[in-house]
Amino acid sequence: VHAVVMKITNAEILVDPSQDVWTDTLETRDDGTIGPSTDNVEFDWGGDLVVPGFIDLHTDALESRLMPRPSVNWPSTAAILAHDRELVAAGVTTVYNAVSIGNSSRKPERLELVRPFVDAVQIGQKHPSCRADHKLHLRCEITDPLMPVYLQDLLSQVIPDAMSIMDHAPGQRQTKKMALDEYASWMATHYGSSKEEAFAALDDLLTESKDHGATRAELVARLAKQYDVALATHDDETAEHVNFAHSLGIDYCEFPVHIDAAERAKKLGLSSVMGAPNVVRGGSSGGNISASELIHADLACALVSDFVPSSQLFSLGHLLKVESLGFAKAISLLTTGPAKVAKLADRGTLTAGKRADILRLGMIDNHPIVKSVICKGQLIAF
Repeated sequence: VHAVVMKITNAEILVDPSQDVWTDTLETRDDGTIGPSTDNVEFDWGGDLVVPGFIDLHTDALESRLMPRPSVNWPSTAAILAHDRELVAAGVTTVYNAVSIGNSSRKPERLELVRPFVDAVQIGQKHPSCRADHKLHLRCEITDPLMPVYLQDLLSQVIPDAMSIMDHAPGQRQTKKMALDEYASWMATHYGSSKEEAFAALDDLLTESKDHGATRAELVARLAKQYDVALATHDDETAEHVNFAHSLGIDYCEFPVHIDAAERAKKLGLSSVMGAPNVVRGGSSGGNISASELIHADLACALVSDFVPSSQLFSLGHLLKVESLGFAKAISLLTTGPAKVAKLADRGTLTAGKRADILRLGMIDNHPIVKSVICKGQLIAF
């Protein structure tokens, strides 16, 4: 599929969300970038809004495509093709597909997904039917003793685009407000274990975190530096969590769960990324800090879809209608913000020379509707 050399006219075009720069005409070139062109096809977009394509630095959604039910495996090609269509329909033109390297108490089957997940992302990078730019994000679970072995073996075969350090030991970080008894009951209900078995499993996770977490985190950081991969810390709760992550050389923070962590990150010059589902729902599903609160406090610069691919798009409507955020600021959280975090210099704005990743949006009651998508100059209409 070749790029369309086009000229978009009669539109409200947000060229640079970070600077609130607008125009009414935009041209693309045959190399899939923004810029003046000749012999172009003119498209009158009827006064619609035009913005850069969304950049999603973290989505877990491909996992559920590959395993739609527990122990039900789905072909990698079928999974990535369906995933790609869903992303593009929601305005996502660049996506970091995140897979957990290590099991957790909530998803003990995760290690089974690593190889098919990587295969699916690689298919997405090459398949002619895939439109989004698919990237790989490895989530490294430091409570799992198998994680270092799996990670080092994987890195000998494929270099990811991002890595993150996770510690899902119960009763802290994301699950701070969840009592161990409540956690054990949840595990027993969902996985058919006795409560005693659940408590034993939770105790193992706590021991692994306490005795080996720091060493494994240091290993992940060394490997990220060795392979020149962007590194994030995950679910930071305290300033001490952020201080430790900063000492490892991390590049940004994912989902800080308390304002203390977000404030400390900013003081250290680190960007914070929050989940768009948190915005759409009006708060965290785990009772943690509100993403909207951090945005208003200038403590979060990007929103990611996390576990709902369409959440970036629908967070935009919530930010406009409920949070009264300016349009350019809201769009920056999905474009220039994540581009800056991930050091993606070739996208995030619609300025000359950037990738022609373009969205045509209609607005109904302040809720955005994707009408057309251009991925690297390829036009997709809905």
